[in-house]
Amino acid sequence: MNNVVKDSSLEKALSVTTAMMSTRDINQLFDLIVESVTGSFGFEGCDAYILDAGTDEFMLINTRGYSETNSKELLGGRTPKHTIMNDLEVAERLGRFTYLYKAQPGEDLSRYYGLLHPERASLPRENEDDWHELDVLYIVFEDQMGNVVGFLEPDGPLNRKLPSKNLILNLEIFASLASIAVANAELVDELNRTIENYRILSDATVALQEPVDLKETLRMLADGFNKIVPFDEISVYLIDWDRNLMIPAFATGPFAEQIMSDIGPISGLAGEVARSGRVEIVEDSWEDPRIESIPGVDINEDEGQAMMCIPLKSKAGDIVGVLDLFRKKERQFTRHEYEISVPFATHAAAAIENARLREELRDNFESVRMAYEDIKLLDQAKDSLVNTISHELRTPLTTIMGYLEMASEGIYGEVPPKLKDKFSTMLGSINRINTLVSKMLEMSRLQEETLSLELEPVNLATIAREVVGDLADEAMARNHEVNVLFGNDLPVVNADRLRLRDVLAALLDNAIRYSQDGGTITIGADILAGKVHIWIRDTGMGIADDDKAKIFDKFFLADAGLTREDGRVGIGLFVSREIVRKHGGEMWFESEKDVGSTFHFTVPIGKATSP
Repeated sequence: MNNVVKDSSLEKALSVTTAMMSTRDINQLFDLIVESVTGSFGFEGCDAYILDAGTDEFMLINTRGYSETNSKELLGGRTPKHTIMNDLEVAERLGRFTYLYKAQPGEDLSRYYGLLHPERASLPRENEDDWHELDVLYIVFEDQMGNVVGFLEPDGPLNRKLPSKNLILNLEIFASLASIAVANAELVDELNRTIENYRILSDATVALQEPVDLKETLRMLADGFNKIVPFDEISVYLIDWDRNLMIPAFATGPFAEQIMSDIGPISGLAGEVARSGRVEIVEDSWEDPRIESIPGVDINEDEGQAMMCIPLKSKAGDIVGVLDLFRKKERQFTRHEYEISVPFATHAAAAIENARLREELRDNFESVRMAYEDIKLLDQAKDSLVNTISHELRTPLTTIMGYLEMASEGIYGEVPPKLKDKFSTMLGSINRINTLVSKMLEMSRLQEETLSLELEPVNLATIAREVVGDLADEAMARNHEVNVLFGNDLPVVNADRLRLRDVLAALLDNAIRYSQDGGTITIGADILAGKVHIWIRDTGMGIADDDKAKIFDKFFLADAGLTREDGRVGIGLFVSREIVRKHGGEMWFESEKDVGSTFHFTVPIGKATSP
């Protein structure tokens, strides 16, 4: 049989290259290539290998001619690049792309992973140009730099002859065109891998920004990392520079429990990476003496692992942790994986920082919440004590006041003038205490929401003038000028007359007390948003900015050191505002230190309903 491939076969093969040139999927491309070799060049079978630059191994990507079972077992098999390059060195070079290894008598069958016709392996070569079952034909594919990026192994020529010069020429032409197609497909494949890695990196980065706790953040970090850089085990250490500690925060694999229970100094390979800020790749972690210093790792001399140790840098450039990846020794970490690990680690470090800050905020919030609850309990206890004392004091105070008044009036006998003055002083003190007790009880009822309003039609103008009259002596004693800017024509409101009188009295009393002698106090009124608006302005000492937020708090007195001596305890404004609110109004103020203050309150016009 003539071993020269006919031109029609070459034409058929070349027509396939048109489809090859437009094919960008590497798997589809090699399917076309293998089909062309077996269909156009007269071979019974063919294996196709592509170079995995990451591992520097040739991987079987397509095969034809073997049984379906054998093909499934063979596909994906890997051969180190140096092994194939050594084979090409001893093979006969037939052209730029074609090599032939002629099997020698007594060939070692163990070096052949599969044969089309095993029964022929032990038969001798009868003629010099006969094809032997153990012969190997290589057709290599090269990139633009002349580097081998893949190869074919056509097997079982149908004519059972070694390739002729014509066949070699045709294979050379085919290999040249196929090399271009493979290079193009590789570029597209690399681009697709880059895009996919970018997508995974982007998705993982978005996921890492979710407001979850540190543990969940680290779990998402591990899941995201495993998609772009596959690993068998991962360990994450957080760095505490102040205490010189590496604190295990997350781990998987057989050493996970041991790692998580062991806090160690910043040492070993992880310590070096933390201090240098540079990624370290180790081919065999068991052979690197620095690995022994990593907390929690128990060295097993019978095994080996590839390792990549990555620093976790914050946006400010500080190292906040170290991430260790492990996988089987035969799957070495590549430069490409290193390049995509660095930006991912930066995003991961930011996510870890955010998670730690969230945990700190939660802890601080919980501490504040607990402190607030404690304060509430203390406040309730204080209010309960005040309420109890106020109730207990009211009856004896009334009794004491009654006896003092009767004694002062001479019911129990004539009272000397000096003793009468003493009685008057005591009655004044008892009155002040009684007023304070009343206010305390009022405050307790307001807080417990048990205070009921006795509503009736009220003219606030009349009440205001009554209060001014009641406090005229105090104002005159301080040489204050008190001006009322309205007549009796204010709208009538439905309100608790006595309690609104107390509100006006408290505000006017404060204006008198807190104004320097000879001050001016002005009381005005108008209609504001359907409510009667009353305001009292003084030219007094004003309120400091730091005190303004607390002015309506219970028991708060501005400049307490100067005012406690007058017997007040700082509940007047609190009670006044709550009474106004209970009427459906509001109270507020404006004040400037050393200039004066203006207090406002409103009461709705119309019918109010007592709760």
